[in-house]
Amino acid sequence: MKAASSSLKSSRRAEPKAESMRLPRRMLVGITGGIAAYKVPQLVRLLKKQGVEVKVVCTPAALRFVGDETLRTLSGNPVYRDGVSQYDIEHVRLAQWADLFLICPATANTIAKIAHGIADNLLTSLALTVPPGRLLVAPAMNTEMWRNAATRANIATLQKNGIAVLPVGEGELACGTEGQGRMQEIGDIVEAALSITEPEKLLTGKKVLISSGPTEEPLDPVRVITNRSSGKMGAALARAALAQGADVVVVSGPTGVTLPSAVRVVKVTTARDMRDALVKEFGSSDICIMAAAVSDFRPLEAQKEKIRRGRSGGLTLHLEANPDIAALLGKKKRKQFLVGFALETDDNTVSARRKMREKRCDLMILNRIDESLGSDDTRI
Repeated sequence: MKAASSSLKSSRRAEPKAESMRLPRRMLVGITGGIAAYKVPQLVRLLKKQGVEVKVVCTPAALRFVGDETLRTLSGNPVYRDGVSQYDIEHVRLAQWADLFLICPATANTIAKIAHGIADNLLTSLALTVPPGRLLVAPAMNTEMWRNAATRANIATLQKNGIAVLPVGEGELACGTEGQGRMQEIGDIVEAALSITEPEKLLTGKKVLISSGPTEEPLDPVRVITNRSSGKMGAALARAALAQGADVVVVSGPTGVTLPSAVRVVKVTTARDMRDALVKEFGSSDICIMAAAVSDFRPLEAQKEKIRRGRSGGLTLHLEANPDIAALLGKKKRKQFLVGFALETDDNTVSARRKMREKRCDLMILNRIDESLGSDDTRI
């Protein structure tokens, strides 16, 4: 079986393919007055490239952050907003026209209005007119606003009413602080919008834990023992799990691959770091996928100073075994579905089957070194 291991290049995110999805063909994009509104022209452009017809509606505050003419040019349609007489009943017409209404960014103020049925502008009127199953909200706000009990209650109300709410990312915010509240990356929002009309998601309400990338074991302050794992498989698995509605945590070794902004990432370096992080997350997980290429051995003792070449030019390393993380999790397994990876030099399944039994994995993925490491696709 040939399986794609990644839709990512290391330098950029691949765009979703329209022909492989059941796309909403007509999408209404609502923009509210948050600084993240400046990113929406890129979203409109990406949707148009997927063959989606886009119309844009703005709150008065949104037009302080993004230009009317830019949105009109990219969408190929007028920009709908308050105070224009010919749009008096557009909250009905646009609601009937759209396959999906995406509000991006959605401020705390607009979320509160939608949660409590307030319709004081064209955008919020549309939110009351569009059926909840065709409404997708991408929040963006300050960390403290996101954490506020009122906002949490409003988000819960939207979800209870059948409105899909994207998780927020974590990072540097426009106000200069760092934390939760950052709007998801545009590529991730596009993927979510394009997949929302698919059948019920298989992993909604489930936590998926993924180990990804290589580990590094220091020999000295300069050198490490590592491998050629790129982390692309882990990133692809994270995207697939997100697309199926899962809450995703990725424990990642050092890698340059970009993970989806909706994923919670735990960064580690050594095999023991990875073990500790996975054990901490495993108990609350439903599915654990061990896609990382963990170093089997580490130096018996890492040197505190740089190792220098002697007269002979040779060096003898004394190594000891690293913990077998999959086996450890297999012993701790209760309700979890544990997936292991067996990276081998050939297609012989004997070793993979043995690993599956010994580590108590529910599924073992066998892939070959020459067809996997660093590649954009693999054979399993």
